[in-house]
Amino acid sequence: MSGYSNLSIKKSSSLKRRAPFFIFCFLLALAAIIIPIVIVKSHHSTVSDSHSKKSPQTGTSNVKSLPAKKKWDFDNDKIVGLNLGNWLVLERWMAEDWFVEKAGPDSWDEWSFTLALGSNASKVLEEHWSSWVTEIDVEKAFQAGINTFRVPLGYWAFIPTVSPEPYLTKGQLAHLENLCKWSYDRNIYLILDLHGLPGSQNGEQQSGHNTTAPTFYQATNQARSDQLVKAVVDWIDQSPYYSIISAIEVINEPRPYTTEQRAMIRAYYERSYETIQSLGQKAPAMLFSDGFVPGDKFAYWWDFAASHQTTPPSLLYTDHPYPGYFPAQTNAQDILNQTCVKGAKYANFPVSTVITEWSLRTGIQETQFERTHYQAQLSTWSWYSGSVFWSIRTLDSKVAVLADKVAQYQWSFESLLERGSVVSPTSKNQSTTDFIKSLQTPCGPPPTINRHGTIPQGTEAAKAIAESEAAKAMMAGINKSIEQAAISFGLMGSGSKAVLKNSANSKF
Repeated sequence: MSGYSNLSIKKSSSLKRRAPFFIFCFLLALAAIIIPIVIVKSHHSTVSDSHSKKSPQTGTSNVKSLPAKKKWDFDNDKIVGLNLGNWLVLERWMAEDWFVEKAGPDSWDEWSFTLALGSNASKVLEEHWSSWVTEIDVEKAFQAGINTFRVPLGYWAFIPTVSPEPYLTKGQLAHLENLCKWSYDRNIYLILDLHGLPGSQNGEQQSGHNTTAPTFYQATNQARSDQLVKAVVDWIDQSPYYSIISAIEVINEPRPYTTEQRAMIRAYYERSYETIQSLGQKAPAMLFSDGFVPGDKFAYWWDFAASHQTTPPSLLYTDHPYPGYFPAQTNAQDILNQTCVKGAKYANFPVSTVITEWSLRTGIQETQFERTHYQAQLSTWSWYSGSVFWSIRTLDSKVAVLADKVAQYQWSFESLLERGSVVSPTSKNQSTTDFIKSLQTPCGPPPTINRHGTIPQGTEAAKAIAESEAAKAMMAGINKSIEQAAISFGLMGSGSKAVLKNSANSKF
């Protein structure tokens, strides 16, 4: 909420203390003894002050090597995660007053935000990156039982932009490396979430560009997306923190509208999987979403998932269910039932599921129900590989054009933690497994998991399978055109070959 800058830490906290020194001198013969007495002064500030008074942080690129952490096992380890939304990819609705104050009311996304600020964008964004996620936040999350952060990232943090893309292309990776250090020190793992891809994969503000004419499905931007995945993989390969990168979500909420566009998504997934696996023992898992395909989404993606079954898992499905919302609902029992029904749907899919976005937003603003709803979702999503709450922080807004006018706090982990709606481990020694077992759940025991069942049947499933087969038939031609576009753009090729011929593929 607007009175907070860190998880449960008020803005008047010691994070902003100053220490003037008062010196008392006692003259004894020829000696002088100086005793500094520190008087701590805390001061209050507004939301926008919290983005302007913290000094930039440096990266950790000087760290050469570290002992590897245990590799995350999505079959046995359970994610209790937290999204770091509105950090390295801006989302106006999450801190709308600050966003409008800095860039004006006609800016809707990071594209227009950066254009509006012009030469001042670097200073403003650096201040934002330094203050929106700090080590204090990481520690508070850790104390609340979080073992994974999902980090939304824009392509412009990893590969060069092209005209007229206005994004700031320097600074993000230093802050990502800071997060890696803080997380490594606490045995927290990271999911790198490619939230914004070249051309915008959905035309929405959370992709970095709110537009009615996204160009992600053009061959050149498909090739640049390959370039992005390759750059991320190269960054992991050279990072001393590679072992805490548990997964790459190669695209967030893509919206293909035609058979050909869905074929392009499938082809992109196949190329991305191959590129990630090129890391060998260092390779994290790959997360994929259904792309809002019509009809039976499990039937549509069945063969793709089944063709990449491995032990431990190297491919996982991800979904963003929001039971009780879209629109906000007020029947408590029905909301809880929705969680149980949704949870059961993933049991027979060939690969496990990670719920990478969920929240407590409903039409009910009561702390006790929020606690129940939190436990119900956290325990149910843990029937599979776990889940990641959206998001670390959202701030109340006075203008509230995009911000939630009713219950912005229900999207904010820090606000819910302060409110008492988040259930945390009973002690620092309680394991994640024991913590999950301790949660109250209305859904009963988990369903039987069957990863080797038969493809769904029925009319809707048959339609989805036919659509999937039609898309697959287009993939060879699509891959050929993307390979040609990649070479024309100046890349060595597509997929794992998507590096610039001049070797300036990325900025790290």
